[in-house]
Amino acid sequence: MKQESRDPEPAPRLSTNWMHFLYAGLILLVCVAFYQGAQTENLLRLVLSSQKENATLRTNLSHSEQEFRDSLVRFHTELAELQGELSSARQQADSSLEAARAATVYADAVGGKLERKRRDQEKRQQQLSAQLSKVERSTNETSARLNGISNEVGGVRETLASVRADATRNVDELQHARGDVSELKNGVATNSRQIATLRQLGDKRIVEFNLTKADGLQRVGDIQVKLNRTDEKHNTFTLEIGADDKLVEKRDRTINEPVEFFVSSKPSQPYELVVNEVGKNTVRGYLATPKETYVRD
Repeated sequence: MKQESRDPEPAPRLSTNWMHFLYAGLILLVCVAFYQGAQTENLLRLVLSSQKENATLRTNLSHSEQEFRDSLVRFHTELAELQGELSSARQQADSSLEAARAATVYADAVGGKLERKRRDQEKRQQQLSAQLSKVERSTNETSARLNGISNEVGGVRETLASVRADATRNVDELQHARGDVSELKNGVATNSRQIATLRQLGDKRIVEFNLTKADGLQRVGDIQVKLNRTDEKHNTFTLEIGADDKLVEKRDRTINEPVEFFVSSKPSQPYELVVNEVGKNTVRGYLATPKETYVRD
């Protein structure tokens, strides 16, 4: 028998090794691709998150900028309003000064009965002006040392404001007094200040009163008065005046309307009764009688 020869089979073995390498390479490529995909997805998530955060920051920044603009607009509006109020206050001050000057012209025509008071006011005004000048000089001297004495400067400013307020108050009082004289040109006082001014003039004796309906007949000066009815809505009243042993009714009179009547003991000049305030069953006012001595009961 012939012995069969066995040839080596290198080709199949070589093919099997290449297949193993090929599979290993594919697996490696798949792993690399999966890893890169995961990394890419993570990067995308990070990018999206960064974009969202940037959008949020931009929105917040936009809101903050808008709020700042709104605040700036409100600030300018408030500043304009304050400037308007300051301008109005200055105009009112100028108007008050003009009114004071006009009142001064009229008061000078009134004459001697308020001359003493006017002189006293002028004297006080001069004293206040001297104090004001002194404080202003002191302020000018201390202005060069503001860096080291800020507290002292604050005290000087407060003193200056107080002196100016006193001066303004005195001018207002003088203006009110002169204005009261102007309002009294018809001889009727409508409030307590004007009643006091009327009393200072000295032409008549002034007796103030408060009448209540429930009290009946009440003595006012040298006469008697009885309140019968009041009408708060229309500011009217009805009362009876007792003089010379008789009662005379004055019906539906109004506030600040002088009620004149004569008394036999003083026939030369009339009495004058004025009601300044009408309440519920009450009235308040004054009685002006001739400047003569009368005997009380």
